[in-house]
Amino acid sequence: MFCTSCGTQLREQDSFCSKCGRSVNPTVGNTALDIDQEAIGQESEDFSLEQKLEEAFVGKNYDTYIDRWDRLEEKNGRISWNWATFLFGPFWFGYRKMYVPLLFILVAYLFVDLILYATGSDLWNLFIFPLTIILAMFGNYIYLKHTNKHINKANLTPLNNEQKMFYLKRKGGTSWLGVLFTVISLLIYGVLTAFIFPTDEDKIMIVKNGSFYDYPTTTVGNAFEDYFSEPEWEYVSGSAYDIVRFTGYDLSEEGNDIEVTMDFIITDDSFEAHSAWINQNKLSEDDMLSLLDSLLSGR
Repeated sequence: MFCTSCGTQLREQDSFCSKCGRSVNPTVGNTALDIDQEAIGQESEDFSLEQKLEEAFVGKNYDTYIDRWDRLEEKNGRISWNWATFLFGPFWFGYRKMYVPLLFILVAYLFVDLILYATGSDLWNLFIFPLTIILAMFGNYIYLKHTNKHINKANLTPLNNEQKMFYLKRKGGTSWLGVLFTVISLLIYGVLTAFIFPTDEDKIMIVKNGSFYDYPTTTVGNAFEDYFSEPEWEYVSGSAYDIVRFTGYDLSEEGNDIEVTMDFIITDDSFEAHSAWINQNKLSEDDMLSLLDSLLSGR
């Protein structure tokens, strides 16, 4: 026998040409080739279906996200910058219907508030900015895991491919209702934490935004800050009462600054003037009320 490809003489027991490697039995060779081509075609079809399912779930800006995910898979990494996450934070998660990660963000905020309340610190940005950076670095990876979870869930159902894509379009994509849900969630969170973790600023605002019975249209904050220069408000601890202290300066006729200090006691959601000093000299109650009356009346 001779090889039909290169003409090399073959022995009877040879199944393949010793020179070019071609199968002696064309049927066997063609069968193997057909199997390989069928396997390649099946892999291509599966890959195309996977892309279609991803595109159905992601929807808007699919090309952008698939490019980021491909780079993550090439590096076998998890870090990839996401500007939308950096700029919009939890609102981006709501927009992309990622409500479970949104819940974890609120838990992280709660943990930060707990630390600030326990330490008496008001350095919110010192904690929140690093959290924002972390979310921006892992936003694409979190979205990839979110997408794969829903695609795997769809693949476990008895739905056909068209039904799977319809299901994923409904579950994924973008949603302005998700943004509204995030806004409402943050508002509720803010109200609840204001009661759970009352801050010094909350007590100060009770006085500044409050008014006295005789002058209901004039807030204490506006009256004091309009009259005095360099106004400062602070919460004074170490007392049996919640005390808010105001300090400001009044220019005298001699051109000297007169320092005026007044303490307000807070009881529940109301307050009252407690004591006052001028250049560290304590005023009588009548003089304090007279000073307060002139400030609130604008005289």
